[in-house]
Amino acid sequence: MAKHTISQTLPHLIGLFLNPDELPNRGAVLSLLSSLISAVRDSTLKLSASLDPQSDSPALAQYKDEVLGVLVTGLKAPSSTLPAIEGLKAVVTTSGLLDDDELGFVVHNVNDLIIGKREDG
Repeated sequence: MAKHTISQTLPHLIGLFLNPDELPNRGAVLSLLSSLISAVRDSTLKLSASLDPQSDSPALAQYKDEVLGVLVTGLKAPSSTLPAIEGLKAVVTTSGLLDDDELGFVVHNVNDLIIGKREDG
């Protein structure tokens, strides 16, 4: 996937998610973001073998903090929980994107969600 496309699309989706006027659309925005992350991950897998010599750094690397923040925030609202989980799954399965501390952060937040759901019944 072209880095230009990523540089235009990811900040726009993150901005939409953070915009208070777009609060009712957060689930849909996270669904689009999750699909984009999966597409970037999958295209990187296909290109990394021979076509992309700059594939040492994942295309999402410069956005990972913002993406993680948005996805973890999305875990907290029922309307955006499932798309947030899908996005976190895509981020976690993107090779070389997260370090061990960031993976631990994701696991901790998903674990908090699961424990909270158990306590709610």
